[in-house]
Amino acid sequence: MTRAHEYILIGLADASVMKITPEHARRVLSHLHGFDNLKKGEKGTEELFKDIRCIQVDPINPGGKNHDLTLFSRVEDYRPEFLNDLLYEKNELFEYYCKMLSIVPMETYPVFKNKMEKQEKKFEDLFEEYGHEVEYILDVLEEGSVSSLELKDMGENEIASWRTTRTSNRLLRSLWLSGKISIDHREGDRKYYTLSENVIPEKFLECEALSDEEAKKRITKIIVRSSKLVSPSKASAQWNSVGGVRYTRKVLKDLVGEGTLFSLEVEGWRGELYALENDRSLWEDPPSLESPYVRFLAPLDPLLWNRELFSTIYGHEYVWEIYKKVEERKYGYYCLPILYNDEYIGVLDPYCGGTKLEIRNFHIFGEVDGRTFESYLYRELKRYMNFLGVDEFEVKGLDIFKILADV
Repeated sequence: MTRAHEYILIGLADASVMKITPEHARRVLSHLHGFDNLKKGEKGTEELFKDIRCIQVDPINPGGKNHDLTLFSRVEDYRPEFLNDLLYEKNELFEYYCKMLSIVPMETYPVFKNKMEKQEKKFEDLFEEYGHEVEYILDVLEEGSVSSLELKDMGENEIASWRTTRTSNRLLRSLWLSGKISIDHREGDRKYYTLSENVIPEKFLECEALSDEEAKKRITKIIVRSSKLVSPSKASAQWNSVGGVRYTRKVLKDLVGEGTLFSLEVEGWRGELYALENDRSLWEDPPSLESPYVRFLAPLDPLLWNRELFSTIYGHEYVWEIYKKVEERKYGYYCLPILYNDEYIGVLDPYCGGTKLEIRNFHIFGEVDGRTFESYLYRELKRYMNFLGVDEFEVKGLDIFKILADV
């Protein structure tokens, strides 16, 4: 009998719910997220979205944007161009609100039509008030993609949209949320929009919207497939497109009843958790770790969407300190969690400027196995540098990097 099966039998002895230890959960999650077996190339990036269906978008970029870092931790030779090609050239992905602003596969577009129709109704008065401007925007988009910058002459309004009161921003955002227009591409952080029919396949545009209940159920499945293990509580942003704790719990239980999910418990966590039924065999008996690895996680990685659950399973809390005052930061502005052989062992605070990667802070929570850890850390740093397109890194006053600096 394997250790994994021992965990299962402990749970089955007193209830039908599987009960496992945090150590067991870490092995399963690391494997399901692909940290122990990286995919390769643009093809691997494309395949990843068949599994992890939702990746959160964030523009902040001191050492890689969140969505790129999420892919980097799972694709061996990942480059941002892979994602741009899938998003804006092949149109196999699109951007919309799922777990906040997200990148999701194009085939999920019908799931969000219900939400788009609600947004269109919400903005009816706005579109009527600015009828002339809306008509002008749609006419301009007939000729090609535009950003709010080209429409800045529309002036200002009292309500801010995306941190600006520019009317063009407000109208473009409202039209996008309503599904009338879509993001065509980005230049830096600036979004360029086009008519939805230019990037969304007709079969998805023309399909009927799902009922509210069914749409939220489908979004819930997308979130579970992305995080791999979820709780209805302690993660309101994760369920932003579904509802509050009570409603989310109901949807999760309904999906268990349908055979899509199953419930389990992790030692130290109060309440049931949910995972995909298709992953049950891995939860029962996960594969052994074949080779050591180090991975740097994105601050908004799907594994981190429920910070309290992450803390319970991995033994240390993770706080993204970007919103803290400088004097209140312990680990740094953009600190990234470090995984080592399924363990959350520390954080690093990167900054990439020019041709150099600067490690501004580095912290290990406990003991690690010295040179073995440093060897794999160095490998991951080299891979990280290749992703960022830099030639060297610099670390000042951190003893753990003495060996690395001389390699």
